[in-house]
Amino acid sequence: MEPAIVVWPGGEHEMRLALAQLEGLQNKLDAGPEFLLNRIRLGQWKAADLFEVLRWGLIGGGMERLEAEKLMQRLFDQHPLGAFKGPALEVLSHAVFGPPDDAVGEDGPVTEPTPDQQKTDGGSSAIFTD
Repeated sequence: MEPAIVVWPGGEHEMRLALAQLEGLQNKLDAGPEFLLNRIRLGQWKAADLFEVLRWGLIGGGMERLEAEKLMQRLFDQHPLGAFKGPALEVLSHAVFGPPDDAVGEDGPVTEPTPDQQKTDGGSSAIFTD
């Protein structure tokens, strides 16, 4: 899978959690990717969750380990932790579910209109209404 292009406090970077990075992340945080995704999404994260997801994402995107560590240390000292929640969710979601099928702002395929026999006088596609 191609890396995600993530815009975050560190700029714009390719990030990816391939199997090697997922194993490192799991060993470091003692949690699997979907557990972490939900923990962050629900606001039950720890600073290390955000730090490690993004650090491993940078490494998976091609950055050297030492460079990723230094960048993360500097950024975590300069920005509020909340600034890293969205990017961490993006990296984990990309690893667990893949890239989004239809990014916001892109034209999607036109679907066929609702057949006339399923339309009601109010314009709804429901056959029956209460």
